[in-house]
Amino acid sequence: MLGEYKVNRSTRQCHALKRPLKEGEWYYSVILESGDDYVRHDYSAESWTEPPEGAIGWWKKRMPKSDDKKVVLAPPAVLVDLLRQMEQSPEKAKSRYLLALMLMRRRVVRPLDTPRSEAAQTDVVADNDADGEGGTEGNATVKPRVLHVEVAADKSTIEIPIVAISRGESVALRDELNELLYCEESSEEDDVDEISASADQ
Repeated sequence: MLGEYKVNRSTRQCHALKRPLKEGEWYYSVILESGDDYVRHDYSAESWTEPPEGAIGWWKKRMPKSDDKKVVLAPPAVLVDLLRQMEQSPEKAKSRYLLALMLMRRRVVRPLDTPRSEAAQTDVVADNDADGEGGTEGNATVKPRVLHVEVAADKSTIEIPIVAISRGESVALRDELNELLYCEESSEEDDVDEISASADQ
């Protein structure tokens, strides 16, 4: 369903100082909640003091030189924390499901076997509820289909409701996740410095 992720457009701007980030300059990327959405802001090291209020995760990187660029994903710890935080925003269920599939493909999380009783329930949902949001069969309440995944780093588990996503929605949601989670970086090995999965760490 996901296909290959496209390269996102980086702002390459310091959110605090409203200026372009320079080649080779250290900067911080932050993921924050903004109303019913998630946004990413980049801050130059010059302007950085601490993660802004509401930050879900942040990491420190260095801007690439013009002849030394590659596109990378945010650190796994930040991605897993975002996956957990999205549970509190039902309106982001489709983005959350796509993010879970992306993390499975990259082996940040792995799918767990679905219990037999739940598997039977998912069949009913698939036949009677095209949106994957749950429903009823006669007088019985049917639970929504759920994807169970295990985090590779710590073996913790996360439940993600399985939702139906149209082809058009998939493209738009992919672009949204790309803009949030991908960045350019230098290929030098020491260009990853600090990582935090939440603002209070």
